[in-house]
Amino acid sequence: MTSDVLSRRFTVRPLAPDELSGRFLGQALWVFAGALEFPRRNSRVLSFADTLRRHATYAGFRAFGALNVRGRLVGFSYGYFSQPGLWWREQVAAPLSPEERDDWLADAFEVAELHVHPTAQGHGLGSQLHDQLIQSQSHRTAVLSVMHRSQRARQLYTSRGWETLVKDLRFSTEPGTPFSLLGLRRPSHRLSILEQEG
Repeated sequence: MTSDVLSRRFTVRPLAPDELSGRFLGQALWVFAGALEFPRRNSRVLSFADTLRRHATYAGFRAFGALNVRGRLVGFSYGYFSQPGLWWREQVAAPLSPEERDDWLADAFEVAELHVHPTAQGHGLGSQLHDQLIQSQSHRTAVLSVMHRSQRARQLYTSRGWETLVKDLRFSTEPGTPFSLLGLRRPSHRLSILEQEG
């Protein structure tokens, strides 16, 4: 499918916090459930509504949505400024050394969610949602966690230059589900690191 045809089928654009947590919330839950293969009434899906509403209030919140020709949300990505004291930040900081925390978390953007519904996968929407989200912020690094079983997501992040910081990460709320912690440096900072090493 050509990019021209794709552009007529889907649009990726910024979403205001009150759009994603308001008018698009039900559709975001549909995307979330489908992408992670959860039943729609699964407790993880239902609790995500409150999580998303809370995240939308965080400092530095940025979100993007992929919409089909009917204006239905078929994919979304969002993140925010990483702040000490927040639950996810404290969970991922624990296995890092003090030096790694200073390097990766001192000025970081947390990519909290990136999902595309299975009915819209295979059209490059995940790449667009990723790239526009990363380009929308100016923090020195970005960090995220990804489930081991999410092969499509892991391939996307690898292709975009993310590196593994913690290979086997277990959250206190899901000790039986293995995640990896990934980090990405902004291009300008990657160049300065290479110059220092050279």
